[in-house]
Amino acid sequence: MTVIENHPWLIPPWERLAAAARQRRFPHALLISGQSGLGKAAFADELARFLLCETPVKGAAACRRCTGCNLFAAGNHPDFYTVSPEKDGSAIKVDQVRRLSEDLAMSSHGGGFKVAILDPADSMNINAANSLLKTLEEPTDNTVLVLVSANPGRLPATVRSRCQQVRIPVPEQNMAVAWLKQQVDTDQLDVYLSLANQAPLRALQLAQGNALEERARRFQALVGIYQGRQDPIAVAASWSKDEDLTGLRWLREWLMDLLRIRLTGDSRGIHGIDLAEGLQALALQMDCRVMFGQLDSVNRALQMAGSGINRQLMTEDILLAWPARTS
Repeated sequence: MTVIENHPWLIPPWERLAAAARQRRFPHALLISGQSGLGKAAFADELARFLLCETPVKGAAACRRCTGCNLFAAGNHPDFYTVSPEKDGSAIKVDQVRRLSEDLAMSSHGGGFKVAILDPADSMNINAANSLLKTLEEPTDNTVLVLVSANPGRLPATVRSRCQQVRIPVPEQNMAVAWLKQQVDTDQLDVYLSLANQAPLRALQLAQGNALEERARRFQALVGIYQGRQDPIAVAASWSKDEDLTGLRWLREWLMDLLRIRLTGDSRGIHGIDLAEGLQALALQMDCRVMFGQLDSVNRALQMAGSGINRQLMTEDILLAWPARTS
C-alpha cells in the first residue's frame, strides 16, 4: 500500500495531479499547503518518487521496482533535490536556492523530470525567495519545483502566483476517526483530533506520546506557579528542552482559551477541551490585561525561536511574569 492509499484524505489531490501527468500537462511549480499534521511532506515525497519513476503503474503510482525508484529509495537519485533550513528554526538562505538553480539548469541524468522539494518553503528569507522567483519565471525543461508550506501566506505573492496550488484537505471526522482506530488503541480519539485541529497525523502523534497526561502535568505546573507553589525557574528549565517549544505553544493556546472564557463567560468553543474545568477555574482568577500581555510575550518568543535566542532565558522571562496579578 502506498503512502497515498494509506492516507485516504490525500487521494483526491493525488488523483488530480496523476491525471495531469498522464495528460502531459504537469505544472512546473506546485505549492502544497495545508495545516500541520496532514501529511504534506509525505505527499510531496511520493509525488517526486512518482515523477522520477520510469514505469509508473497505470500512470498513477510509482512502480517501486525500476532503476529510478530504486535510486530514489536509496536516497541518491541524481535528478532529485531537497532544500530545507540548515538548522532547525533557521531560514532557507539565498545560497541554498542559488545552488539549487544551478543544479536544475543542468540536463537531467535520466532524460526525464528533475524534481526539487523546498520544505518548509515559507522559511525562505526574502533574498532566497527572490532568487527562486527567477527559476519560477524561467523554468528549464522537465523541471518541477514543489514548495511545501503550512503557512503559504508568508510566501511573497509573486512566488505563490507562479505555482499551482494544491491544498491538502482536513478529512471529515468519520474518516479521521476510522483511520486513527487502525493506528492506535485509545478511547479518546475525538479529544486528540480536537487538540490537533482535526489533523490525523498530528492527532496520532499526540496519542502515541500520551499528550493528555503531559498537558495536564504542564497545566498544573502553571497553576502551581500562579499559586506560588512551583518555582518558575525550575519549570522553565524543563520546558526549554522541548525541541519545538511545546510548552510555550500550549501556553499560547491556554492563554487564548482563558481569554475566551474570561471575556464570554463560557468555556464552549475553547481549544483545550481536555482541560476545560481547570481553564474555567483559572480564568476567573486572572486579569485580562495580564493575559493579553503574556500572550504578546509568548507570540514574540515563538517568532524569535529560530534566531539563536537563549531558550531557557526566554522561557524564564515568560514564566516569571505568569504569577502577575492585578493589584
